[in-house]
Amino acid sequence: MKEYTLSFWEANMYSLLVYIPIILGYYIPYGLLYGWSSFGVDIIQGIGNPLFFLIIIFLGIALHELIHALSWWWMDDIPWENIHFGFKWMVLTPYVHCPEPIEVRNYRWGVAMPGIILGVIPYAFALIFQNGLLLGFGFFFTLAASGDILILWLLRDVRSGKKVQDHPDLIGCKVLK
Repeated sequence: MKEYTLSFWEANMYSLLVYIPIILGYYIPYGLLYGWSSFGVDIIQGIGNPLFFLIIIFLGIALHELIHALSWWWMDDIPWENIHFGFKWMVLTPYVHCPEPIEVRNYRWGVAMPGIILGVIPYAFALIFQNGLLLGFGFFFTLAASGDILILWLLRDVRSGKKVQDHPDLIGCKVLK
């Protein structure tokens, strides 16, 4: 068995490095389409009521973890009662844990889905419609998926067909022999 893991602290620190390409990848296309200052202006105008946006963010964070769980449940037929939700208070991070072995391709999709559904898709609509609320939402949830991006990076050399087991205490998984 080989571990592909990071501590919550390491994941939070490395996520800061992942932010750079995300920021550039979102800022440059939006700036080219609508002007360089419009990125920040549209986010601020789109947010409107900060309390409303904060509520949306907290609901989105819960939805992020639920999307991981639903993806693994659906793609690998994991019994729902074997999927566990929690919160790491020391690093203020919610998590979902699946102790069942999962085929690595399905695990990757389950890791990637929240970033795609809550981050990339709203951003794509923001690009099409110049919508500040979708821009802010998509941008925030792509940044929030930076830990997931790190997991995908850790697993980049693991071949399809391998079974992985979500790590109970760290970010990442163990590849089973």
